[in-house]
Amino acid sequence: MPESCLYLVGTPIGNLGDISQRVRDVLTESDVVLAEDTRVSSNLLRHLNLKKQLLSCHDFNEEHRSVELEKWHGQNMKVALVSDAGMPLVSDPGYKIVQKAIDLGMTVCPVAGPSSALLALVGSGLPCDRFSFEGFLPDKAGERKRRLQKIRDDDRTLIFFVAPSALVSTLRDMEEVFGDRKACLAREITKLYEEFIRTTLSGIQAECGRRQLRGEFVLVVKGASGERALLTEAEIQERLQQLLKAGGRLKDASAILAAESGWPASQIYKLGLNSPRED
Repeated sequence: MPESCLYLVGTPIGNLGDISQRVRDVLTESDVVLAEDTRVSSNLLRHLNLKKQLLSCHDFNEEHRSVELEKWHGQNMKVALVSDAGMPLVSDPGYKIVQKAIDLGMTVCPVAGPSSALLALVGSGLPCDRFSFEGFLPDKAGERKRRLQKIRDDDRTLIFFVAPSALVSTLRDMEEVFGDRKACLAREITKLYEEFIRTTLSGIQAECGRRQLRGEFVLVVKGASGERALLTEAEIQERLQQLLKAGGRLKDASAILAAESGWPASQIYKLGLNSPRED
């Protein structure tokens, strides 16, 4: 009797011509297909002329599907996990399913397919030898800035998924935290209106002002240079107050903060003179 297997199947991100023969074969032989959105995946199965047991698998029912996986394992069934587009688990559900399959001793087999993050990276014109996939940033501005500050000094090329509604605010926050770095906005990858806007963070913002950009976005941003990224004025003020409250003199605090931040000590000193001292 054949062994049970969990296939992690990469699906097209826009162009159905990207379906490989292996994806066709795996979906054909699978007994169950777990899908992020059954409406989307049913279109894919119809395109392949396949009728399969198609079940939803998302953040709210992944635990339940993990329990069912044990039953399917006992029946030596083959299960395919697909997302709406691209590779499963990459900013999509499926992690718990994979962990359960491993615990059960099932064969876990990734099946190659398109990845919008990698396609955006190689088409960006930015360095590809070292990179970090950051997925979606937090929705709230404060949390988003804190996350950006944590990765500000990373010298790897950075890859982000960005929702259309958050594009302008994300670009603005990135320029504030990172400075005006080189960047590429990849839009509608593999689709009819595919576009790569290769410029800077401010340049992409200007393009957003000229026209309304629509579709699915992947934003690729150049990593930090060898020089330490500059802190914002608000961050300088906050850090300066900390040093002064600890008993330091303004001149000494300015020198320390200049070494930490890349700001000129004279400019920090002037900020300190013009700022009210906290008790």
